[in-house]
Amino acid sequence: LNGELGIHIYRFYEWNDTTSMLTRILEDKPDSEFAPPKRWRIEEFHDYVQAENWKIKNPNQNLPQDLFPTPVKIELGSSKWTFFQPIDTHQLGEWGQAVRNCVGSASHYADDIKKRKHFIVLCMIDNKPTFTIQLAVDQGMMSVKQIAGVGNRSLDSWERDAYTEAFREVLQQREKQLACS
Repeated sequence: LNGELGIHIYRFYEWNDTTSMLTRILEDKPDSEFAPPKRWRIEEFHDYVQAENWKIKNPNQNLPQDLFPTPVKIELGSSKWTFFQPIDTHQLGEWGQAVRNCVGSASHYADDIKKRKHFIVLCMIDNKPTFTIQLAVDQGMMSVKQIAGVGNRSLDSWERDAYTEAFREVLQQREKQLACS
């Protein structure tokens, strides 16, 4: 409701933004094909088009796989946890879209990963994207800089405890792999 005029004003930001990104994509890559969204809602379609637009503007580059060169899976309770590092910048972008956070669209994350300033570890629970973990290494000690749930949500106490136990188990499993090689 516009207070000055006393009328309702509707804005179509997502629609306008989506159509302008579609125009840019089709100008850059006229043969582009778009997968239909799971649900026909403008927010999801906007996010999908935004990710495709990002891929065109940002060339795909490999990212180092220092911590988890292959996904590491464990069972915790009745859940299956998978931890892995994104293999390239497009996978990082897709992850950011899946968990609705900026890890995939902020270029500094990929740049910092390549410079080994920090590690980004992705966590799925029962094959669903769940957590984004940013790890830092300082003087040989690795620490968690931040963990974000879907939509950049902070972890509740149960999630924090479960994550701590799962990540400890995954790191022990990785240490065993390194000892055997």
